[in-house]
Amino acid sequence: MEQSHTADIVLSLTGRDKGQLMLVVAEEQDFLLLANGRARRAESPKRKRRKHVSHQGACDARTRDKLLETGRLTNSEIRKALALWTGDEEAN
Repeated sequence: MEQSHTADIVLSLTGRDKGQLMLVVAEEQDFLLLANGRARRAESPKRKRRKHVSHQGACDARTRDKLLETGRLTNSEIRKALALWTGDEEAN
């Protein structure tokens, strides 16, 4: 099982958000801070244990570079990154 890190896209396996794609915006030891730009905003990311998510892959290079460089993304940028991953660019 592959470990998820900052700027990766994960699928929530448990909880109220089960089945939702999320972007890892930060890491804290055994926890990931997740946001999807809609229900879970960048200002208040969901803190979830690594074992409760499934690694899906890395987000696009532009989003990854900005997040790693500045440590922040807007909700719109998070939604765009998830839309690019799913192939649904009009879903912003």
